[in-house]
Parts: sequence; structure tokens; C-alpha cells
Amino acid sequence: MREPVNEVEQTEGYYRRYGEAVHRRCLRLLGDDALAWDSTQEVFLRAHAHLTQLRAAGSALSWLLTVADRQCFSVLRRRRTEATSALTRLAPLPDAHASPEATLERLLVDADLVRRVLAHCPEDVQRIVAHRFIDEMEQEQIATLLDVSRKTVQRKLQAFFDTARRLLEVAPRPEPRKGAVSA
Repeated sequence: MREPVNEVEQTEGYYRRYGEAVHRRCLRLLGDDALAWDSTQEVFLRAHAHLTQLRAAGSALSWLLTVADRQCFSVLRRRRTEATSALTRLAPLPDAHASPEATLERLLVDADLVRRVLAHCPEDVQRIVAHRFIDEMEQEQIATLLDVSRKTVQRKLQAFFDTARRLLEVAPRPEPRKGAVSA
């Protein structure tokens, strides 16, 4: 097999090798095949524009997936207004017997709802949530991958749940006071 001669051939090589993985990532984040293909195309347009950076990256796949994450989160942010009105329609009536945490967790099982909440979160929170709930990584794995502390991962996940709670109007359970005996 011969070496790529020009930048177009180099970009095509990256696409042949990693295009499917990038598309799968975009599909998991966006939940829409057409949007995922559009985002995949944007990722490889950026790869072509920044071939020097891509070649210098330690891992081409990691570089491409980071660009894919940012592209998808950007798409989600643009859909924020639509998502906010949809969240209002999706929020269920409160169940008098379920705890607020159980209600919130039940809602967030819906991947589409998670995507809509993600649209309201900063990028660092989005990446951690994607690794936790889409890639199904443990907090320690995420901390190692992103070179942050486990406590940072926990805080960012809490920020996500706080955003979800605010958007879905699910009240948190009041913290018991120290020394108070629970019934």
C-alpha cells in the first residue's frame, strides 16, 4: 500500500480508518442518524483543516472523538430552545410515593432526555456525562482518562443532576439535620 500523496488522501485515510467510530460516537450523543452523519462530516472537515494537529496527536482516534464530542455538544446547544419546551412537555406529574431522586433517575434513563439536559450543561460536564452514561465508564476511569480527580468527576456529575433537577422541576430531598433522627 502506498503512502498518501496529498492532504485529501490523508484525510480520506483517516476517514476510512476512523469514520465509523466517529459516526457511532455522534449517533450515541445525538440520537439521530442524519444529525450524526452531518456531525461526522463536520469532524472530518475539521480534521482536514487541521491535519498537522491530527498527525501530531498521540492518538488520532482520541483527537477525532474529542472533536466529535465538541461538534455534537455544539449541535445540542443549538437545539437548547427546542429542548427546553420539550422538557416541559415531558416532565411527568410528581408521584406522591416516589422520592425526588427516584423520579429524576427514572426520567434520566431516557437517552433522549439526557441529551436534552446535556444541551444545558457546560462542555466539561457534557464530556464527563457522556463517558459515564454513554460509554458506561466508572468515575475512576473517567478521572484517569481526562486527567482530573475523582472528586472533580463527582462534582461535574452532580452539576449535571442539578441541571436536570432544575429543568425537570424535581425537588431534591431535604438534607437531614445533624443529630436529627429519621422516622
